[in-house]
Amino acid sequence: MPSPGFILEFYLKASPDKVMSLLTDSEVISDWSRGEALVEKKVGGQMAMFDGWVEGKILKITGNELAYTWKPSNWPEEVSASEVYYTLAAEGKGTRIVLEHTHFPDSKEMESHKSGWSEEFFDLIEDYLGE
Repeated sequence: MPSPGFILEFYLKASPDKVMSLLTDSEVISDWSRGEALVEKKVGGQMAMFDGWVEGKILKITGNELAYTWKPSNWPEEVSASEVYYTLAAEGKGTRIVLEHTHFPDSKEMESHKSGWSEEFFDLIEDYLGE
């Protein structure tokens, strides 16, 4: 039985347009993550980050929403991809990001990803932005 998932909130001192670029521009992602990245900005497009550690397909992409499947390379072949949804909203001088990550294979992966979003993703973006 897959674990349901979680919702996290982050705040970045950047406009929603800039944040969307941080999440979807392959070159920008490579800069902040210090690894190869690919995002084809269309529904059905490929997504890969962190030198291919995670791969997926774009499910939705609009001005303030992004969703893709997320499957790390260390998950077994038979395990289905999880799903990541971002919603961006302008707030003050920055952007509030609501991130929902669902459909984990088990609670261990869910807990690992919960801390990973802060430590391995948004902390790197904050460093890149100089926050």
